[in-house]
Amino acid sequence: MAAVAAFALTGCFKNTSDDSQNPDGVAADGAEDGSGQGDAQTESRARGTTTAVAGGKPARARTTTVQTKKPPRAVPSEPVEPQDDGPNGLMAEAFPASAFGAEALDAMPDFSSATATERFTVPNLDFDEVSFEDGFPGLTVAKENYALRFTGSFNVVEEAEYELCLHSDDGSQLLLEDTLLVDNDGVHDAPVEACELVFLAPGEYSIQINYFQASGPSLALHFAWAMNGGDKAIVPTDVLFKPATDAAGG
Repeated sequence: MAAVAAFALTGCFKNTSDDSQNPDGVAADGAEDGSGQGDAQTESRARGTTTAVAGGKPARARTTTVQTKKPPRAVPSEPVEPQDDGPNGLMAEAFPASAFGAEALDAMPDFSSATATERFTVPNLDFDEVSFEDGFPGLTVAKENYALRFTGSFNVVEEAEYELCLHSDDGSQLLLEDTLLVDNDGVHDAPVEACELVFLAPGEYSIQINYFQASGPSLALHFAWAMNGGDKAIVPTDVLFKPATDAAGG
């Protein structure tokens, strides 16, 4: 029987601003920010530069254990090149607001009873901020008031503490093994980041990332990680796998 992999989740500092979320509670100059005063320009933990507003309230710490019975996949000998018909990447399903019985979206909708109107694949989630009028790459049916659900699996080959981050405009959520880890919900005036520290054992975890776009002015979505306090980077294509039927062209 395959070994059981598990992770423990610890809540990070969560800024209440709609501009950025700083999991370390550290100001731009590196000093701890306990004053509750002022703003600071900081580099986004995922991508770009955002504004960190001091004085946010810490999120309630919590610990969650999630298990997967699937062992990790073998590490490729060379970096994976994105291929539409290859196994790597994520499947995206698109839902207009009408799929949820609504005319507009102002929070993450419930996908459980909605029917997708379009499907496409992405190599990873590395979409820089653009005008909502440009549309989400790969999506053809809507430019505002829609939601996207990305699914597949997340391959972990090294036991470590990982920082997982979503940086988005508008809202986004990250689930591993159907457990909500990062909740970056809400309508944002600019890209907002939320992060969690997670201890991951080797294994292949089911992954779901939810995203919604309300009505302008911009869109953005990044899924990033760091290991054991190291440098942050976009989660690469070679650790993401499409659902089996989609990877097979089904």
